[in-house]
Amino acid sequence: MKRFRIITVLLALLVAAPTLLHAQIIKGEVFFGGNACQVDGDECFGFKKFGVHAGAGALVPIFSSSGVNLDVGLEVLFNQKGAYKRDSITHNSTFPYAYNLKLNYAEIPLMLYLTDKDRYSLGVGVSYGRVVYLDEKQNNISTGIGLGDGKLHWKEDDDTRPDIGRIDDINELDAIVRSVGIPDTIGIASVIDNSHTYRAHDFNICASLRVRLWEGIHAELRYQYSLRPLRYRLFYEDSGLTLANQIRTQYNNSITLRVVYIFNEHRSKANKASSKEEQ
Repeated sequence: MKRFRIITVLLALLVAAPTLLHAQIIKGEVFFGGNACQVDGDECFGFKKFGVHAGAGALVPIFSSSGVNLDVGLEVLFNQKGAYKRDSITHNSTFPYAYNLKLNYAEIPLMLYLTDKDRYSLGVGVSYGRVVYLDEKQNNISTGIGLGDGKLHWKEDDDTRPDIGRIDDINELDAIVRSVGIPDTIGIASVIDNSHTYRAHDFNICASLRVRLWEGIHAELRYQYSLRPLRYRLFYEDSGLTLANQIRTQYNNSITLRVVYIFNEHRSKANKASSKEEQ
């Protein structure tokens, strides 16, 4: 009986496939816009870092009924993110520096779009990004930071000492440092490296609102946030970087406004109308 049901379903899909393919086609997309970004956890506040957002993609229709469409979108993007603080006038005690972080990503989002009457679309999805360029400056001087595991490290590699890679509490870190025999007279900064690496891979959750402006032309507002930390970093009470007082985990946080041009949108609508008339 189960085999018979499976065969029946497969036959129904084969019969319906020509109509479905005729009614809906894969649509190409190109994107261009800008990002307003910050990195949560870096002691620089506000979406003050601006970057380019550009790329191409495809929309694959998977469902259509009564003016409501469901599409899967696959994109390939160049995405500039980072953080910016103009000067040290507005500094707090833990970060008295002008700051400029550039993180350029090659990014692949996978989105699910729900469209109402071919005008408004809501999208949710995830994206994977790989860093293709990184530069971090404090007071216009490059910190020399690179790519790695994004963790805190002892200044000299020593497998006999405890792992401090993901410690996120300064008191716990202090206890570990003292437990290996380092006296209170020696500051944490003398034995622990600040995290000198950013993770090369970034995974984000995405949410979008898309509005059709004209035939084939859409405006889209997208929000993205990292699903795991980019970096663990020590911050200090003093400008001499000796009195460590907190550990922060850092996440990409960005808002994108972009223009989307969809190829074959007119043809897709014509196919749907034709399919309805035939039915």
